[in-house]
Amino acid sequence: MNSKRRVTLPKEPCRVEEINLPPDLAATLVGKAITVEVMPEKEPGIMQFDKADLPQALPLLVDPQGNIWNDHWPLQVSFSDAQGGKWRMPRHWLTHGAAPIKEEAPYEVTREIAWTEELHLPSWWDLWDINIPPCEAWEVGGKPNLIEVCAAPNRQVQVFWRDSTGKRWRIPHDWRRRRVKLPACEALVENDVSPDVAEEFAGKVVSVNYHPGSLCCLTDGYRFRDGHGGRWPVRAADCVLLGYGDREEKLG
Repeated sequence: MNSKRRVTLPKEPCRVEEINLPPDLAATLVGKAITVEVMPEKEPGIMQFDKADLPQALPLLVDPQGNIWNDHWPLQVSFSDAQGGKWRMPRHWLTHGAAPIKEEAPYEVTREIAWTEELHLPSWWDLWDINIPPCEAWEVGGKPNLIEVCAAPNRQVQVFWRDSTGKRWRIPHDWRRRRVKLPACEALVENDVSPDVAEEFAGKVVSVNYHPGSLCCLTDGYRFRDGHGGRWPVRAADCVLLGYGDREEKLG
């Protein structure tokens, strides 16, 4: 059963803008407490549907007899505006929405500048949760894509992704790839990295995908690749964040 909750939205306008609400609506919601509808997580195969009454956009399963069931549905959060329009928001805003931005690698630029970089976008669910239409989110979820990064003096970095029609969407600025320095060999082994990989990668700088609050990433750490298909988790607290992006930026 769905429930109602009161949630305080972020105080930073950029974060509310990053979930692709209409600009006028986003401006009215910054730092405000609103009522949201929460649909709890549902394991696959616990709800059966009639073909004439299927839920929109949500993934479904069909058994050998042709019966239609829910697939796995994670927790979902939505709200309605004054005109009755329905919008989604990231699920982690239920608990961390009002937490201030922790900017670990800020830019100091003297003029507006833009560049492109590549990242693996998070899951379809995470893209839909920032109000990217399900059909577009389904095509690119979990896949590498080019994004545009825009920096300007005294402004939070803005990040954009273009869909198949060329329409530009905001994505959270901290979904960008991160360049991190891995810890010493002993710390990597403590993270359950195999000794041979730990010895090879101790202290190295690697580029990792990380989408805070997403379904696809660890809550407190990264996964780095060893070059042979292996992916190894490491605590973020054990690494040094050097910057964002898929390469070292040269900004003016």
